[in-house]
Amino acid sequence: MFWWDLPPGDALAPVEAMLRQRLMPLTVGVALCLLFPSCGQNANLRDRILTANTSNYCLPDACFNPHVLAVESGYEVTTFVGSKPQYAHVAAKDLAKYLKSLPMQVWPRGPSIAISPTDFVTDGRAVERNFQAAQQVCHSLEHKVRVRFGG
Repeated sequence: MFWWDLPPGDALAPVEAMLRQRLMPLTVGVALCLLFPSCGQNANLRDRILTANTSNYCLPDACFNPHVLAVESGYEVTTFVGSKPQYAHVAAKDLAKYLKSLPMQVWPRGPSIAISPTDFVTDGRAVERNFQAAQQVCHSLEHKVRVRFGG
């Protein structure tokens, strides 16, 4: 027998009312997520990293978060899976999208990121513009930003 099978006025009526009151918002939320399949995909990156307990991905000899190198044409992003570096060139407009798409394993130190401007400069204004934009993007993703010069 279930609580909804009990006759009205039963001693469990207050419990039934409480369950209906609490289940209604949950039911509405689930229905909305079914109607809008993208629900939850744009969750805050910082929260996803914290929830994933990424410190489990630290190895004794390798525990590196992504590094963004601002160059004239966008960014060179280095990520690590264990001690193996992986490199990607990312257009300036795509940095936030790229960082959000990375697997949780590349964030073993939590929501923090290192950003550097390149030392090999032909167009200093473009590098500075991308360097500043990268900092803004990472701050908007609620990451701790570590600026490193000499990159």
